[in-house]
Amino acid sequence: MSKFLLPLSEFNRLHQVIHGAIRAEGNPGRACTLFACIGALILNKHYGMKARAVAGGFAMCVEPGKNLFFGRDAGGRIELDTDAFHMWIQTPTHIIDFMSPLFHEAFEEVQSDVIIPRKMFQKRHDDEVPSLDDLNRPGDFYVMPDTDLTERLIDSILERDINRDFFHIVDQWFGKRRSKQRPNMTIGSNDGIIRELSLPETVARGAW
Repeated sequence: MSKFLLPLSEFNRLHQVIHGAIRAEGNPGRACTLFACIGALILNKHYGMKARAVAGGFAMCVEPGKNLFFGRDAGGRIELDTDAFHMWIQTPTHIIDFMSPLFHEAFEEVQSDVIIPRKMFQKRHDDEVPSLDDLNRPGDFYVMPDTDLTERLIDSILERDINRDFFHIVDQWFGKRRSKQRPNMTIGSNDGIIRELSLPETVARGAW
């Protein structure tokens, strides 16, 4: 089985287009739901991959003795709800997280002493460690999918008009898979405001 489904350049292309579309609406480091849902749409439509957004608990080793956790620590176990979770993409063979170059921003308020490098997260299911206690080497990961939470979050995302707009903007901006990526895109809103979107400079440099 191939180590990666996407080469680094294509992973970064999708990261930048999603990041560029949503960054004016808040902190992209807190936007895992949009990175996952929009990314899954693009992978299905333009790459023919069976990709779906999945929510739950997520843990990864950043450096020996330093792990990041998406979820709530409830006395030695991970507690999940709509305020404590992560969302990523699952294919039949891999887990992909287009938000991974922004892990540092996601954790800078709670782990300011750890510099999390900007890297691509694209891992085979077979590489997942057996438990949280086995997070020993950088890149080791463990996921805790939650079907009910996933359904609730996706329903809430689709209820908001602005999120459906993001799906359309990213799809249009991405263009065709084999075409050169446009660095900018002009969009207009119903209130007549014209905005110029541009690709952010943030990219993954290497992989976990």
